[in-house]
Amino acid sequence: MKKLHIYITLIGLFTLIGCVEDINPNFEFEEQVFISGLMTHEDGFVSIQVQKTVSVTDTTFSAVNDAQVSLFTKDASNTVSLVSNSFDIENGTYTTSEMITPIIGNIYWIEVMLQDETVFISEEEVLTPPIPIMDMVKNGNTVTLSITGPLDEQNFYLFRIEIIRDGILFSDEIGVGLDRIINENEEKFLTIGDINDGDTVKASLYNINYSTFQFYSNVVSNLGNEPEVSALFLPINLIGNIKNITTNEVALGNFGVAGFSVMTQDF
Repeated sequence: MKKLHIYITLIGLFTLIGCVEDINPNFEFEEQVFISGLMTHEDGFVSIQVQKTVSVTDTTFSAVNDAQVSLFTKDASNTVSLVSNSFDIENGTYTTSEMITPIIGNIYWIEVMLQDETVFISEEEVLTPPIPIMDMVKNGNTVTLSITGPLDEQNFYLFRIEIIRDGILFSDEIGVGLDRIINENEEKFLTIGDINDGDTVKASLYNINYSTFQFYSNVVSNLGNEPEVSALFLPINLIGNIKNITTNEVALGNFGVAGFSVMTQDF
């Protein structure tokens, strides 16, 4: 799949989806649990992946299918309640048995208990409102995306850009970004290069918390020369907001919550 050039002109700092050198790990392999998931503000089923890491020379997938997963929330009055502990399990992916209706402003986190009673808990994160994508404008072979974020707070973004060309998925890339500490302009811009007439551009924008932003920053920097969403949750050595409370150690993976917006445009 061809890699497009995505130029970031958001007011603030953005991690570019650019070429990075492959790093050959030089360490003794130790099996670890990797937990990942991203819940948006939209009604729907919530999925969480639980797996074990494998050696870099191992091409197998080590799913964990016997864990107990629970999703919790805390409202504005600090009342804690169980959202769901009923999950359908398939190849290490735990999907809620019922649709979830998230509440913007509430705090969410997960708990995962393994068969040996080891317990992992994600950091509590506030479900932030979506940041709207206002417009897409093509000028030559570039498309400029405009978004509108609040001026009174710093925002952290995860974005996904999909390009459909001649009826097939031509490019699928991710990136992260943040506003400056002082937001001087409400409107911000993201410019995507190498767009042809007839292409379809689908832009997805997630308004994420800081710890989830840090996790995806590491994901992007570790994906190599051809970063694609399909490689997003490979069990590479990525630290996020998951903690092993049995051993009091930071674990691999991340469970984040985000306001979500999307726009699709034919050119």
